[in-house]
Amino acid sequence: IAEKCASNMEPYLGLRYPASDIPQQARALYKRSLLRLIADVDGEISPIIPSSSPSGEPLDLSLAVTRSVSPIHLEYLRNMNVGASMSVSILKDGELWGLFACHHNSPHYVDYERRTAIELFAQFFSYELLQKSEQQIRKEEYQSRQMHDHLMVKLSSGEDLYEGFETLADELAEIIECNGLAVYSGGRFIARGMTPTREEFLGLARFLNTVPTAQIYATENLASIYPAADSFTDRATGVLAVPISRTPRDYIVFFRQEMVKSVKWAGNPEKPVSLGPNGARLTPRKSFAAWQEVVRGTSAAWTKSDKRSAEALRVSLIEVVLKLSDEANLERRKAAEKQELLIAELNHRVRNILNLIRGLVSQSKSGATDMSSYTELLDGRIQSLARAHDQLTREEWSPSPLRELIDVEVNAFIRDDSGAMIVNGDNPMLSPEAFSTMALVIHELVTNSAKYGALKSRSGTVAVDLDIDGDGSLKLTWKESGGPAVKAPTRRGFGTTIIEKTIPHELKGTVSTRYLVTGFEAEIMIPSSHITAGSLSPKVRDDTVATTESTAPKHLLGEVLVVDDNMIIALDACDILSDFGATETHMAGTVEDALDVIKHGNIAFAVLDVNLGSQTSLPIAQKLLEQNIPFVLATGYGDTEAIINAYPPAHIVKKPFTAETLLREVNAT
Repeated sequence: IAEKCASNMEPYLGLRYPASDIPQQARALYKRSLLRLIADVDGEISPIIPSSSPSGEPLDLSLAVTRSVSPIHLEYLRNMNVGASMSVSILKDGELWGLFACHHNSPHYVDYERRTAIELFAQFFSYELLQKSEQQIRKEEYQSRQMHDHLMVKLSSGEDLYEGFETLADELAEIIECNGLAVYSGGRFIARGMTPTREEFLGLARFLNTVPTAQIYATENLASIYPAADSFTDRATGVLAVPISRTPRDYIVFFRQEMVKSVKWAGNPEKPVSLGPNGARLTPRKSFAAWQEVVRGTSAAWTKSDKRSAEALRVSLIEVVLKLSDEANLERRKAAEKQELLIAELNHRVRNILNLIRGLVSQSKSGATDMSSYTELLDGRIQSLARAHDQLTREEWSPSPLRELIDVEVNAFIRDDSGAMIVNGDNPMLSPEAFSTMALVIHELVTNSAKYGALKSRSGTVAVDLDIDGDGSLKLTWKESGGPAVKAPTRRGFGTTIIEKTIPHELKGTVSTRYLVTGFEAEIMIPSSHITAGSLSPKVRDDTVATTESTAPKHLLGEVLVVDDNMIIALDACDILSDFGATETHMAGTVEDALDVIKHGNIAFAVLDVNLGSQTSLPIAQKLLEQNIPFVLATGYGDTEAIINAYPPAHIVKKPFTAETLLREVNAT
């Protein structure tokens, strides 16, 4: 590190000495006895008498100031032309860090007082050395914390090592000096500076995988351990690899280029062993003239500081990876729980719907006189539920306006000679549960009025008042006037049961009905738990309701193709189209089958279900468009805007469709 010598003495600064010049036993003595004085290398040596203790053990003279030294060491000093020597140990953390080596070209004695002062100075020096080392370590720890915090923020926000490589490379290069840097993560490779190519790195990664896990790997001469590295020695010879995952093994790797250097030795460090005057032992070399060695294939050494920083980086990235892994596992668990909940809820709702349909099928028989009237009753009630479901879907299953429900139901039955419907008062929003219930009730009220009451006559009027009371409950008043004279029913059918019983049973509300001669009246109360107030908005006419336009086909359809992955729905559509003019109907459940029918048939019109399970009917629609064959799209999705944007222009009929709604869209095509 430093040297001061008289002008007549040979300097040794800058020369390297082999580690064997100070044997291990000598190093151990330097730690026990901090100061060692040899006042005269040619001084008389006196034997110890007796040479053994009373127990027969050799005497321990490790701490004796007057202890002589090995004759080999004395010969070593004579070969260096040294007449006297004093060594002072520099200790760090209890280990030998270095020496103050003092030489004199003639015998020289250092008295006790000076030796004590020198020993105290060495202790102060060791203390300062320790402080400097700890200060450096604290600086590195601070940089590591800064790096850790930055990586946690950067990577925890979703940006991975690959995406943020350029910024990361700049920051890491400031901490660990290197000529090149590479990241290998998730099978992706990105590098900057002097590094191997991707193909070369993949081989290196396989070699690194043989290194024990959970530790960094550093070498200044990679080719000596991994021969394949010879192919990129011109770019990288030193490697500091930081594993950042366990399985699969991902890495951040620092590279250093070859540093051709000349090492000056104090004599030939590889001198042969020879027999000397001390017998068959290694004789100290007689020449300490500078001996130069050119070292190739190595890089600058990775320092302890470099390795500490790399280890801190490894721990930080592992922490980030574990944190992200924990977050991903938590998200997967939440998603799985949510999926289970959705499946359970879907199963519950489907079962409820099936039970409801079963009940409608069974109970609608009581109000029908023949099969035609039974079909009309059942179909109307199912369509009412479908319209309510569409409206709830548009509102994302949140509270929906009762006014719109009334408007949709009325428009489904309005005719040119029908009476008027007037709705006054507030704009209550119904909860999804109440909305489905009220859909059936309003449907029955409207159909009864259209068949027997005010809506049957042009002069008739139905007045509906909606009033939200102070306690939040809704009072709905239904009054009919101007229609035919009203007679109370002689028996209670299923429609009357729906009006009078469902609200008390399902919503815990109340219903009272009066069959006055001047017109039917009803008062309905729905509790506040199902009601929220909404703002008034223009009435919306549902695109699935009936219009006054005739559903009779404008022209014969010829051959018709019906594409649906549900055979029963396809059969129903075929029957409807056959009854209204189709000469022949073809069914297909897949894109391939439909395209085959189009290729070999003479199709004049088609009805396409949008969703065919694992497929969509888009390729079929495009083929029909190419051949100028008109078609209608059928869908159970409430939101049709996305379908309109994806498909060629076409009319859309919503499921479940009726003969009326399907044929209306056929005529509009």
